[in-house]
Amino acid sequence: MTIRNPDNLKIYETAIRAIAIADDDHDAKHKAVLALVRAGSLDFALSEYARYGLIDIRHHEDIMGLGGRLYKDLYLSHSGDAAREFARLSAEKYEEAYQDTSGYYSGINAATMSLLGGIPLEIVEMRAKRILDGLPSVEKTPDDEIYFALATRAEAWLLLGNIHEAQAAFRSALDYDPLNYMAHASTLKQFRMIAEAKGEDWPWLSEFVPPKAMHFAGHIFSHDGEQPDVPALSKAKEKKLAGDIADYIQENDIGFGYGALAAGVDILIAEALLEEGGELHVILPVSRAKFIQMSVAPFGNSWIRRFNTCLKRASTVTICEGDESWPDPMLQLRASLIAMGNAIRNSNELSVEAVQLLVWDGRKGQFGTAKDAAVWQATGRPQITIDYPEKRNAKPHAKGRSGYRFEAVLVSGSDGIAQPFAELHDAVLVALGERAKTPDLAQTICYDLRGPDDQELSETAPTFNALPGSITVCEMAANYLSIFHAREYRIDFVGLSVGGQRVFSLRERRA
Repeated sequence: MTIRNPDNLKIYETAIRAIAIADDDHDAKHKAVLALVRAGSLDFALSEYARYGLIDIRHHEDIMGLGGRLYKDLYLSHSGDAAREFARLSAEKYEEAYQDTSGYYSGINAATMSLLGGIPLEIVEMRAKRILDGLPSVEKTPDDEIYFALATRAEAWLLLGNIHEAQAAFRSALDYDPLNYMAHASTLKQFRMIAEAKGEDWPWLSEFVPPKAMHFAGHIFSHDGEQPDVPALSKAKEKKLAGDIADYIQENDIGFGYGALAAGVDILIAEALLEEGGELHVILPVSRAKFIQMSVAPFGNSWIRRFNTCLKRASTVTICEGDESWPDPMLQLRASLIAMGNAIRNSNELSVEAVQLLVWDGRKGQFGTAKDAAVWQATGRPQITIDYPEKRNAKPHAKGRSGYRFEAVLVSGSDGIAQPFAELHDAVLVALGERAKTPDLAQTICYDLRGPDDQELSETAPTFNALPGSITVCEMAANYLSIFHAREYRIDFVGLSVGGQRVFSLRERRA
């Protein structure tokens, strides 16, 4: 079930090199503009679309449809009258592409964007009917297009108000490609826009929603009689707890899990998720060896074996730095923020709500599971707590090395001048102000934990190949913004930096 995204940084760089060699390479220009859109540089993408002369290209559905896609993105990032106007412009561009190429992709988008733009219903229905009349049968459709052809058929029936036929067509699409969750989410998003435009509620759409992603955390424990002076559970209580966890994962259709692998609850949740066929994404706050030494081995050798088994089966493993200070609550918080941010972005991509699963005794605190619980609660997202089955007499968490702090740095333009900030959001606001003044300015923001003996982040921050007009952020900044500023900003993966770090785009959710 791994969600895969294109590396838009590499796509853009490859396209620009191709354009430099052959200025008439319209496919390369199309790829460059599409990469800009996906990287959050929408205004610059519009200007490049015009500068490259793509607006004048004919007999090429992808290039002609790109104009519709640009205005569709503007529709999605606005509201009210402005959104409706962008929808109408999008419909015009898609209609031009359909009239020229007869492609069903541009045709169905012309119909849907017409509805969203308030164009008369008879025009919307006419455009939907012609798509149904022109769609090829499954037998005559290439394998890699069957899902999209069936989903297009479902969308046309929705525009015509035939829910029964729409359901049947979409069910066939999912049956053909059941694990293509990104495609399913994109289709469902389109269907929900249609429902909203029609003023209707379609609860049946929930039947097709992709699995949820969760952040998970919980108490560490040993087994009765194995390790002195540490929290412990009996085998019977552990088995009961494992069953409760599995029930929750099944009942709530959890397909993706993000968290650590400490002895006890973390491993129980990871095992249950893997048993249900879900994806496990492990985030270790320190190296594997140090984590085992401090957070697994002291609670019994059996946990080491189970840790290694889960790690081998994990879809991804992220390892943070900071071995010399572990255990430390700030290092744990950094790992938790990475896990939470990844779970939230995964869910955003699939248009579902992220959840948190905790096994916890409910005691408040500034560290560990209590801190994870408080951070997630502040976001207002669903949180499920399974009661830890015993009273814990755990030692208090270590306070950690004094002086750890998060720091942000903004790097603007080709000169690479770095501005440090104590607060990430301050850096974001400055970057947005600079982009308003210079629309094609490339900017990057990095955010990370620093110790008193570390170099300033402004001296060590990695350099990203930001696309013109975009604001790119490192993964830690993306996590923080996804958790605490999801309503203000949209965060999307765009590619890998030269050093291999994941890079994300930031764009405002404009009114």
